[in-house]
Amino acid sequence: MNPSARGWLERYISYRSDYPIDISNHRIEDKDALLYRIIQPTGLIYGHPVHSPDLRHPKEQRWNSLGRMKVVLLESFFHSALLKNNYQPSSQDEWKDFYFETGQSIGPFYDHLNPVAAKKRFSFFSKSKSNEFSHAEQSLRKNLFLQSRWDYFWASLFHNSLLFLDAYYFGEWRAGKFSNIKWHKDAMKMMLLKVLAAAAHANHIIEREERNMFYSFLNSADLTSGHQQVAKDAFNDGITLDEIDLRQADTWILRRYVLELAILMIWSDKVVTEEERGFLSKLAKRLGFSETELDVSLIAIESFVLENWKDVYFLQSKHSFKVISETVVDRISFVVKKNKDSLLQEIRESKELFELVERSKKESLTEEEKEKVRIQMIDVLKTIPAFVIIALPGTFLTLPILLKILPKEAFPTSFQD
Repeated sequence: MNPSARGWLERYISYRSDYPIDISNHRIEDKDALLYRIIQPTGLIYGHPVHSPDLRHPKEQRWNSLGRMKVVLLESFFHSALLKNNYQPSSQDEWKDFYFETGQSIGPFYDHLNPVAAKKRFSFFSKSKSNEFSHAEQSLRKNLFLQSRWDYFWASLFHNSLLFLDAYYFGEWRAGKFSNIKWHKDAMKMMLLKVLAAAAHANHIIEREERNMFYSFLNSADLTSGHQQVAKDAFNDGITLDEIDLRQADTWILRRYVLELAILMIWSDKVVTEEERGFLSKLAKRLGFSETELDVSLIAIESFVLENWKDVYFLQSKHSFKVISETVVDRISFVVKKNKDSLLQEIRESKELFELVERSKKESLTEEEKEKVRIQMIDVLKTIPAFVIIALPGTFLTLPILLKILPKEAFPTSFQD
């Protein structure tokens, strides 16, 4: 199965039908927060999808970037539809029906978002035998964007990040939550452009990356000429947060999306200045998020970059890695300090971890035992409520780094060696 070949979608769904989506391993009750937890590690929110949120196809590594993005978006649609409908298929036949019906509805969903294009399509294909799957394949392909020039990565990133809105609204549309999705999405894009303009002006210096990112987002937003001019004026003349109505972001996951896109705009140079942090703090507060939740969003973005360092080619430099890794350690340590007592209790109650730590006082642990300690330490970190909804950078969190992050009184001095 090759996502670049015609007819790939039906073949992929036939393969996928044998594998149910399991959401039982997530300790999150809120459906929006759970959708974020599932999609965030894929990179779709950040405009750089690197892998599917659930099942990995055995031939995934052979696919090109466009093919991989198609499948990530498709899988995000599946998860969004499942969560928003509050429906859990219970048999293999029901799962097969779910996957096929969801895949076939992708084309009509994009028709709903773009009725003018849909009218032209129906006119063009009036004598064609085009079916639902070919329609869905075309819709997925047309709504994906790849920027081949690496130096404009940040600009292409902002175009691709709009795909997350598609995944979110697809679930809402499948559930019949509201009929004015096109209007709501257009209003969201307009609000996002104003927030990005305000973020770019946060330190009173417009960087080249910020300009490229803003205009890429603007060009891909498909707004009316009048709305485009309003957005351009906001960017060129400057706009403050106080001038922006944020009520359009009316759900938790949309508010989180707004915050993290603003972070990406500011974070394009991998450094957040004190002035920019002040801007983000004000934005987070207006969106209803605490300082800790802001730090968690920053950690989420930086963790994604560290965990996918080999794939996120645009950041592959020793300087960038050093800056990001040190920042992540500092941010995680800050959150850990706020949860010190509960973490100490969690470590004491983790029988195997506690026994290994105690044994380390008398003898050196084997490499296998040290790896067990590392994995269980990460599991302990995941008990912090703030970390439940994000994917921590597991491969980056080595044992020495974890010992820096977790409370020192939980481990004997000898263990530090």
